Amino acid sequence: MSENRKTYKILLVDDDQLIRDMISRFLSMDERYEVITAANGSQALELLESHPVDLVLSDIHMPGIRGFDLLKIVKQRFPNIKRVLITAYNVEDYLDLALNYDIGNIFVKSVPFNFSELDIILNNLLEDNIFGIERHFAKDVSIQQFLVRRPDNLADVASKIVSIVDDAERGKKLELVVVELLTNAMFYGIRQENPENRQHWDFEFELPENAAVETAVAVDSEKYAVSVIDRGGRLKKQDVLYWLHRQIARNDNGYPLGLFDTHGRGLFIARRYIDRLIVNIDRDQKTELIIINYLNQDYSGSKPIYINEI
Repeated sequence: MSENRKTYKILLVDDDQLIRDMISRFLSMDERYEVITAANGSQALELLESHPVDLVLSDIHMPGIRGFDLLKIVKQRFPNIKRVLITAYNVEDYLDLALNYDIGNIFVKSVPFNFSELDIILNNLLEDNIFGIERHFAKDVSIQQFLVRRPDNLADVASKIVSIVDDAERGKKLELVVVELLTNAMFYGIRQENPENRQHWDFEFELPENAAVETAVAVDSEKYAVSVIDRGGRLKKQDVLYWLHRQIARNDNGYPLGLFDTHGRGLFIARRYIDRLIVNIDRDQKTELIIINYLNQDYSGSKPIYINEI
């Protein structure tokens, strides 16, 4: 191993020995990772007292201390340790807990298991390098980039992106999502417009080049991805979780709590129509939203939560 390459220590907590062994074997194949395992929360806490780690990856459903409570204790006792939950169940059922426990990353145990995605998510967190669509692709994959400076260019850029990825089945939904994300980045992230006052927004402007919304698209044999970056950095992890939860939670009449919300629509649409939504936040500096669609249905089903804030 290169002398300049850091080794990261991961504590994997899961009461299912088959899952624990499978993930541990995969991570241990990479020389960057040193993995220790625990079968439950109590055992994990005992190990942490004598085994410093960089990240805890914990199942949610376990006997004794459940995953959310374990990571809450980890945050209190070891605030510098990164925290990721993992589950085989519907992540939407945990959005309220993710909000209350300040958990931004919940990985899903898909069938087949998405080892590549787990590696990317853990590596980005461990290296404190969450930004960039290129981190989700091999180095030889080309990335096409656009700068968006005017509101009347949003639809045109979205259309170009759809033509690049060439996804006839999901092209219309992708275009809708990209327009929503570009609009949010331009009007909320950069212009700081009030969503309650949309009828008074100014649509006749051109952003300076250093404040333009940046978007990029990349395609490989497995997936395609689109990123949207604004240099405002106004988004917060808690806000994202709050808006997503309000679209899922129901009132006494069975309607979503956020049915008439003026904010958060773009995030909800992206999560609903796209396989993966990744939100990366550097407060007051920049916000990056990455959407990923897989070209086959191997990883369909429950969708993970990836919201990173530095």
